[in-house]
Formats: sequence, C-alpha cells, structure tokens
Amino acid sequence: MSFNVLIPQKIAKEGIKYLERNGATIVVPPSHDEETLIHYIQDVDAILARTETYSRKLIEQANRLKVIARHGIGVDNIDLQAASDHGVIVTNTPSANINAVAELVLTLMLSGTRNLLQVDRGVRSGDFEIRNRLFGYELKGKTLGIIGFGNIGRLIAEKSHLGLGMDIVVYDPYVTGADVASYIKVTESLEDLLSTADVITLHVPYTKSTHHLIDRDALKLMKSDAMLINAARGGVVDEQALEEILRNREIRGACLDVFQVEPPSKDHPLFRLDNVIVTPHLGAQTHEAFQAMALNAAEDIIAVKNGVSPKHPVLHAVKS
Repeated sequence: MSFNVLIPQKIAKEGIKYLERNGATIVVPPSHDEETLIHYIQDVDAILARTETYSRKLIEQANRLKVIARHGIGVDNIDLQAASDHGVIVTNTPSANINAVAELVLTLMLSGTRNLLQVDRGVRSGDFEIRNRLFGYELKGKTLGIIGFGNIGRLIAEKSHLGLGMDIVVYDPYVTGADVASYIKVTESLEDLLSTADVITLHVPYTKSTHHLIDRDALKLMKSDAMLINAARGGVVDEQALEEILRNREIRGACLDVFQVEPPSKDHPLFRLDNVIVTPHLGAQTHEAFQAMALNAAEDIIAVKNGVSPKHPVLHAVKS
C-alpha cells in the first residue's frame, strides 16, 4: 500500500521532492475547507498541515492517519486531544521560521515608529511637507517589552539590543534572570512590563490561558506613546478593546500580523484607523523560511513512515 501524504496548501517544492524521493505519494485536494478535506483524509497516512483546521470531526475520519506535521510553530489549529485519542503523532517546525518572524517584528517596529505608511501616502499625494509635521522617534535607548521568551523572543531581543541599542525587559513565567543574557531584565510582573515599555511585542502561543491576555485593562496600563506589536496569534489580543484604545489615541499605535478570525473581514474596525499597520499573517513568508518549514515537516513525516522518532514532536502518540 502506498504512503499517502495530504498537502492541502502550497508548500515549497523542496518539501514535495523530499517526500517523493522517499517513497511518498502526494495528495493535493482542490481546496482546504473541512467539507473537502473530509473526503480526502480517509485515505492518507500523513498530513503536511499549514493553517487549515483539523477538528475532532476530521481526525475521526482519518483511519490510516499516523502523523500531522505542522508547517510552522503554532498547533492551535489542530485538535491535539483528538489526535492523541486516535494515536496520531503531531510535529511542528520550531526553528525554521524564527528569523523570518523576528525580522518582520523589527520591520513593523521601525515602520510604526517612523510613521512609514502615513508619510508614504503623503508624499504620493503631493504632500512633501508632511516631513515637517509628522515626526517619528528613535528606538535607541527605548525599552522593548517582550511577552513570551521562546526562540523568537530571544532572537528579537538580540537584534533589538545589539542592533538598535534598545533596553530589553521580558515577561515569561517560565524564564528567570539566570536563563537570559546580562542585558535582559526579567520581570515577574506583566503589569510592570506593560507600564514601562515603549514597544511591546507578543510571542506567546494561543491557549485558554492566553486568550485575550492583552485586554482592555492591560492596554490601559500602556504608556500613551507606546506601540503594540502582535505577530503571535490574534486571539491573544482583545481586538474590540484595542480598536477603542487606538481610536481614542490612548496609545501611539499597533502593528498586527495576526487576527482573531483569519482572514479578517474587509470592514474590520481596526482597518479604519491610521495608527494601525496590518499584514496578512506573513511572519514566516520568506523564501528561506518557507523552504525550511516544508523540508523540516517532510523529514518528520518520512521519519514516521520509516518507524523512526520524528525530530520535532509536539505530541507523541501510539495506537493501542
């Protein structure tokens, strides 16, 4: 029997070639909605998953499924309990896209602090004098608050301190001062970070405990000239509260690469504001990261095919 790998969304060709060289048959459905996937998932041994949702309903239809390899870090789109119940291994690619995401955060931070979108629009409309009205501010000597200090947070801290001369403060319940470089201050108080940082960037997974971690109360603790960046998961921020805070100019601005519902509606209230920069969940969308994520996920699929432990398991599962 062939070893079938379902690939519902586009991945780098290097990942597909690796799978095929190692004896896998690629299955590409016409779309990745649940109704379509339910017809394909029954006859596959592995899934190379991107952002499509794998609910219990889907997983229960997958009689042959051995592994779901996530093309990326977050696995909140996979019902892990259902996977465990059905003996399905889940893997991810924890280091493949960290530089891409870190560079996007720096791009957003620099663009926001220099009002890049507003001045671009001004110059295009003939308003060259906007240069004398809309001043930005420098990041050197400012405080960057990082909430969640995994691989991405650590790389952002390094780039921001060594490259931009920023002070770094970190909040992460699982990190102590002994775990970090000497230039990093670790605080045990989220409130302390929110009230002192000039730029705050979020790097926590989306779980029940982080749902709306940044709510109205948290936003009101921020400095009036502070900026919020979210390149983690949309549900970590209460978007309704953020829109109200930004509309009332209670903080300087926000840069969002993720939304609670993706894709967001075209009339999303945040899109009406000029102190918001939005991007379409493209933190990992570089040629280098895309190739690395495809290869890493493909390698773990072939490891499972060959009866070898995958390199990056999120969930170990053995069929009873």
